[in-house]
Amino acid sequence: MPFQDIDDEAATPIPRPPTLLERWVRKILIEDWSLKLLAVAITAILWLAVTDQNEPKTLRVPGVQLYFLKQKGVEISNELPSSVEVILMGSPDRLKDVEQGVLVATVDVTGQKPGERVVRLTPDHVRMDLPPGVKIQAFQPSSLPIRLEPSTEMQIDVEIKFEGKLPEGYELAGFSTSPAKIRVTGPSDHIAALRKATTETVWLDGKTESFSLSNVAINIPDPKIAILDPIVNLRVEITQKMRSEGHLRFAAGEASQYIAKISAPAQRRSLYSHLRIALS
Repeated sequence: MPFQDIDDEAATPIPRPPTLLERWVRKILIEDWSLKLLAVAITAILWLAVTDQNEPKTLRVPGVQLYFLKQKGVEISNELPSSVEVILMGSPDRLKDVEQGVLVATVDVTGQKPGERVVRLTPDHVRMDLPPGVKIQAFQPSSLPIRLEPSTEMQIDVEIKFEGKLPEGYELAGFSTSPAKIRVTGPSDHIAALRKATTETVWLDGKTESFSLSNVAINIPDPKIAILDPIVNLRVEITQKMRSEGHLRFAAGEASQYIAKISAPAQRRSLYSHLRIALS
C-alpha cells in the first residue's frame, strides 16, 4: 500500500471562496461584455443627442418690422426701411417658437434731439418680445441714418382735381370747396414744401348742369404728412357758352348797315354809341 507524503499535502493551499465584493466586481467587469458595451453605446448616443439639443443655435429672421418711439412734437423726416433682419441665439426648441410668430423691433429714439442722427441697432437700444432664453445677437443693417424734425401743423388751400371734358357748348363757370382750407401736420420740412391739397378726381364728362358733391377725399401723396381734415364738400358751376366772337361781328355788321340807312344824324350817332358799348 503506498504511503502519502504528509508534508506535501500540508504544503498545498486550500482555495478560498470569493467574497461578496469580489463576486460583484467580477460580474460588473468581466461577465456579459456584449450587454455592457451595448449599454455604453446607447448612453453615449443619448448624451450626445441631449447635448446637441441644448446647445445654443443662431437663427436669422428677415422681415422684422421696425417701430420707433419718438418724443412728443418730433417726427422722422427721411424714408427708412420698414423692416430689418435680426440674428437670434437660443436653444433649437425656443427658436422654433420664434419662427412661428410675428416679430416687431421697437427702437427708442426719445433721447435724440432734432437734426441728422445715426441710430445703432443693438440689444441695448432695441426691444423685442422674445421667448425666455432667446437673445438678440445682431441686426442687419446694424445702424440707420435718421433725420428728426419738429412736428408742424398748418392750413393749406384745397384744389379740385378735374378730369374729363364738358360737352360742346358748355363751360366751367366756377367752383368752390367747403372748407376752402384744410389742416395738415407732419415734419416741418415736408409741410414747408407743401403748396396745396388736391381732392380725389372729379369727372366732368357729360355734365351739362351745376352739381354738388359731399365727402370728397383729400389726396396728399406724401406719407409723412397726416391729413387732419380728410374730406370736403364741393360745388361746381356749369353754364352754356356765350355766342362766339364771329357771331358778334356778323351781328354788328348787320346793325351798322341798318344804322347807316337812318337819315337823322343825331339818331345815327346814338345808335353807334350803344353798339360800341355792347361790343366792348
